[in-house]
Amino acid sequence: MRHLETRLLALLVLADTLSTYWLVSRGYAVEFNPLMAWLISIGWGAFFGVKLAALAGAVAVAEWYRKRNPLFVRRVLQVGAVAYLALWVGGALISSLAH
Repeated sequence: MRHLETRLLALLVLADTLSTYWLVSRGYAVEFNPLMAWLISIGWGAFFGVKLAALAGAVAVAEWYRKRNPLFVRRVLQVGAVAYLALWVGGALISSLAH
C-alpha cells in the first residue's frame, strides 16, 4: 500500500476492528451492524475474517482502478475514510451511551 489514502483507510478499518473486539468482548459496547453482530455470535474468527476480506477486496479494486483514474480513486478513498471515521466515532458514542 504505497498511497496515503489507502493506508489511512486500512488503518481506520484495522483500528475499528480491534477496538470493536476489545469493547464488545469486555461488555463495554455492542455491535450495531446486524451482519457483524451475527458474525461475532458465530465467533471472532468469522468477524475478523469478513472485516479483513472486505478491506482486502476494497483495496484491491481501488488499486486496480487507480491505474485508469487515479484522481477519482484518491477522492473516493478520502471520502470513504472520512465517512468511515464519522460512522465509527458516531457508532461508538451511541453504543457507549446506550450500553
